Amino acid sequence: SAHFEQKRQSQIINHIDTLKEIIISFNKQLVSENISKLEKKIKSKFDQLKRKESLVNRIEISPTDYSMTLYTSGRLEIPADRLSAGERQLLAIAILWGLADSSGKELPTIIDTPMGRLDGEHRTRLIEKYFPNAASQVILLSTDEEIYGQYYSKLKPF
Repeated sequence: SAHFEQKRQSQIINHIDTLKEIIISFNKQLVSENISKLEKKIKSKFDQLKRKESLVNRIEISPTDYSMTLYTSGRLEIPADRLSAGERQLLAIAILWGLADSSGKELPTIIDTPMGRLDGEHRTRLIEKYFPNAASQVILLSTDEEIYGQYYSKLKPF
C-alpha cells in the first residue's frame, strides 16, 4: 500500500540521517585524535632541534582551520613574532618532520637553504638530529656557505 511505502521511505530517511550524524561525529573524533598526536610530535621534534629551554611549552592545532597556536608554560599565547627567525625556521622544520613521521609513509624530503638563519649550535643539531632521521631520501639545496667543514663531514656518511 501507498501508506506502508511512505512509512518505509520515512524510516530509511531517518536511518540515513542517523548514519550521517554518526559519520560526522566519528570524523570529528578521528581528526581530534590525530591532531592531538600531531601536536605532541611537532613539540617533541621542536624540542629535539632547540639548543636551549624553549619558551614554547605547548602547541595547539585548531581542528577547524588547522591554524597553530604556541603557548608558554603559563598558558599564555606566544605571538609568532616573539620567536627569532631561527626559531621560526626550526618550528617549520619540526612541523614538516612531525607530519612526515605521522604519515607513516616513506616520503622524500627536499629542503632549500636549510640552515640560512641558524646559528652554529642549531646547525649542528639539525645535521645530527634531523637530516639523518627526516626521511629515507633527503635532498638539501644549500648555498656554498651553509654546509662546509665539520658540517659537511657530519653529513657525508648519509
